[in-house]
Amino acid sequence: MKTFHKVLFVLAILIANCISASAIEFTVDGVRYSVNDDNTTVTVAGYPSGSKPTGNLTIPESVTYGGISYPVTSIGDEAFGSCRGLTSVTIPNSVTSIGYYAFSDCSGLTSVTIPNSVTSIGSGAFDACSGLTSIKVESGNSVYDSRENCNAIIKTATNTLISGCKNTIIPKSVTSIGKYAFQYCSGLTSVTIPNSVTSIGDRAFGGCSGLTSIKVESGNSVYDSRENCNAIIETATNTLISGCKNTIISNSVTSIGNEAFWGCSGLTSVTIPNSVTSIGDWAFYGCFGLTSITIPNSVTSIGENAFSGCSGLTSVTIPKSITSIGYYAFSGCSGLTSVTIPNSVTSIGNFAFSGCSGLTSVTIPNSVTSIGDWAFNRCTGLTSLTIGNSVTEIGIEAFCDCRGLTRIDAYPNPEKVSTGWDAFLGVPKDGTLHVLPKYLSAYRTASQWKDFTNIKGDLTEIGASTSMER
Repeated sequence: MKTFHKVLFVLAILIANCISASAIEFTVDGVRYSVNDDNTTVTVAGYPSGSKPTGNLTIPESVTYGGISYPVTSIGDEAFGSCRGLTSVTIPNSVTSIGYYAFSDCSGLTSVTIPNSVTSIGSGAFDACSGLTSIKVESGNSVYDSRENCNAIIKTATNTLISGCKNTIIPKSVTSIGKYAFQYCSGLTSVTIPNSVTSIGDRAFGGCSGLTSIKVESGNSVYDSRENCNAIIETATNTLISGCKNTIISNSVTSIGNEAFWGCSGLTSVTIPNSVTSIGDWAFYGCFGLTSITIPNSVTSIGENAFSGCSGLTSVTIPKSITSIGYYAFSGCSGLTSVTIPNSVTSIGNFAFSGCSGLTSVTIPNSVTSIGDWAFNRCTGLTSLTIGNSVTEIGIEAFCDCRGLTRIDAYPNPEKVSTGWDAFLGVPKDGTLHVLPKYLSAYRTASQWKDFTNIKGDLTEIGASTSMER
């Protein structure tokens, strides 16, 4: 019995220690802190709900709670995310780490100084701080520096620039630009890549909507800006990896890389030359200023999310060289009023045209065998739809919430069609379904087409098709 009580006592202590070590949070002077696992130091966790700090913020070296003084050793992930009223922040020498996206979207922040105590800075720590004009690392820092007054944070051991601002000048000693280094730095207007740089991370210049000039110094062994194209091209592969609103794609470019024009909202039109054979994932994502684009017949693949969020795009013709339309390829293109899908396409990916509320009619050609999940979900302006005779699969909620859809011309044999749950959920019940007469009985009985089985009234033959009022 004593042993049992002893076990309970030990468990109680363990639970109490666990709670005290990880669950204590408190607020001092409008800033929220959480006690670290060592139970002796704290992390800046953010701010109380509905109370974002503004103006000048000084983070103290220590805070007192419950009569205990806790040194402040870290700034947590997203701690001050979207504190747009924050204009400056003073980080004490007690802090050793700054978390992921710690100050992301602090658009009012104009300057920041990293103390020499900081040895860890997470990706995107100052992402989208569009107002930043000055970034400095104190001398004596063992991990980071701001050499040559570059207005950037550089990881000393690897010569990698991890965070920049609109006034950054990339030193010639830098060999790598880290991912997200300038992401959403809308105030950045021009950038010169020195010939020392041999590596550029994902979305390093993504969302830099004000960027008008990108140049790579001559003599760079990995990248170039041939023909004054205002872009960064990977020389060995002829892949355009980063562009801006003034980019002119060279005739020697064979591929538009992943995220090449990510968030380039200032881009209004682009001509893709016949030399290009592929458009990468997220290549033009969020280019909502883009109103027109011509995709040449040389292009054989369009990546996932390639034009997602291009809400200003009004029409697009997909070339006959394309065999599949990738996931989310045109998702959220709300301004798209027409799309031409050629007979070469055999599959339409998940969410491919989801949220294209401006589309009024769509013809899916006979070549298409599968329509992905949510492919035309929320195409609320769609009034007519033609489905070709080769379709064998219609995905989950493929046409869900197409509330304006009143006419469907469908020609495949429904007994051979696999239809996902709620494929036509939200389609008006007074719509009209047109099918070839020889498939009429199958359409009336096939469970896959459950949304169209509640037939009302007599069947009336109209020309070569049959109309069924539901």
